[in-house]
Amino acid sequence: METKQFIELTQQHKIVPVFYHSDIEVVIQTIQASYDAGVRIFEFVNRGDNGLESFTRAVKHFHDYSDLCLGVGTLFDVDTATGFVAAGAQFMVSPGWVDELARYAATCNLAYIPGIATISEAITAKNAGCQMIKIFPANVVGPAFAKAVASVLPDLAIMPTGGIEPTKESMGAWFKAGVNCVGMGSQLFDKKKIADGDFHGLAMDIRQAVQTAKACQI
Repeated sequence: METKQFIELTQQHKIVPVFYHSDIEVVIQTIQASYDAGVRIFEFVNRGDNGLESFTRAVKHFHDYSDLCLGVGTLFDVDTATGFVAAGAQFMVSPGWVDELARYAATCNLAYIPGIATISEAITAKNAGCQMIKIFPANVVGPAFAKAVASVLPDLAIMPTGGIEPTKESMGAWFKAGVNCVGMGSQLFDKKKIADGDFHGLAMDIRQAVQTAKACQI
């Protein structure tokens, strides 16, 4: 997916779930629960020995979901990214700035969202052609930093990730600072519900978070 299109999608949907599980079926069920809750962008975390296999299965399973954008995060190098792109990844995310991933994404015409925690990194990302950055870890850096980035580099879209709670107070502070969307991992997914197979309950939790995020924009 082209970066501009991806940014527009994040602006519309506000929450990007970030998830990994070693069980492929759990991955599929969690993506389905997120979709049922109104999520249309999902970041699969590259972790574990079967990460690529799980993602490949997920892409095939959701092939007919034309409005679902599946991407991969926690990328560190082009060799790994190549496998996920071949499997159908529509965007790429890394926890820090990786120059070779920026260049590779440009050749693929795919959105690349690097993790940054300083203004210097944000400038480096922008000068390399990135249109969106991921503030990480968000709970360490804080919304005030996002506001500073937005004031200095207003053309950069921002997606903070890490430690953001699905509450009006937590998400609202970031949206007030000017971010496009928030990436959410463990705070969004109730581990007990997943362990119990309660994906209906999980979908209800995620739907509430989606509604709260959108309400923060009113």
